[in-house]
Amino acid sequence: MGEKMVVGICQTDVIMGDTKHNLIAAEDYIHQCSDKGVELALFPEMSMTGFGLDPENVAEKYGNGITVHTMTRFAMQYGIALGFGYTACSAGKYTNRYVVVDSNGRIISDYAKIHPFSYSGENLKYSAGNSLSQFEFDGTVISTFICYDLRFPEIFQAVSDETEVIVVAANWPASRRDDWKLLLRARALENQSYVLGINRYGWGGELYYSGDSMVVSPKGEMLNVLSDGPGIIIEDIDIGAVREYRAGFPVKSDRRPELYRYLY
Repeated sequence: MGEKMVVGICQTDVIMGDTKHNLIAAEDYIHQCSDKGVELALFPEMSMTGFGLDPENVAEKYGNGITVHTMTRFAMQYGIALGFGYTACSAGKYTNRYVVVDSNGRIISDYAKIHPFSYSGENLKYSAGNSLSQFEFDGTVISTFICYDLRFPEIFQAVSDETEVIVVAANWPASRRDDWKLLLRARALENQSYVLGINRYGWGGELYYSGDSMVVSPKGEMLNVLSDGPGIIIEDIDIGAVREYRAGFPVKSDRRPELYRYLY
């Protein structure tokens, strides 16, 4: 069972709608991560297109488009696991997805965002997913979420009995950057998990994205933050510390889920 893991958070300056350009840029990030011993490199929500309300223009066939094929090839070529987002189309419906492939090119997680952002109208364009992500990577249990999901603490509690690392991939605008930072820390602290927040940088239409990607410890400490520029955070996270902290401060054993479900 792995006790430590080297992660790479790739804060990219996404060119809206230009999948080919963004894939070329992604390869450079992946190459850098591979050279520095990263085991799992993570990209933002809708990694190769940016977040938009025009899925008909950027969607790819579910599981069989250029993004999945190319990133799978990169994973095998550089010997590294990759997490990335894209817009999928299946049976005439669009979903906002986040996929993780291992270094053998095998898909080990495929998550559809369960909370489309109704404030922006995302719910009118994208279908909501209906299941949570939880998978094992080198002995560590990981769950992925997408952007607006961060505002719903219940889903994080639902996976946190086993999940040790929480991944939140986003296109989170700078106008709400304080919310982003606070919520990432809260999710880490209340679930006693590492939280990896991966945000994009740059302009997308009229919205500016400041990045603020970060690694947060199970105690809610911001271990590494990258703001206002593209780049990579490389962090050696200690999974053993999660297990030790939970054993010494067993908050989860005091939870009463049998009661909570009736209060809802």
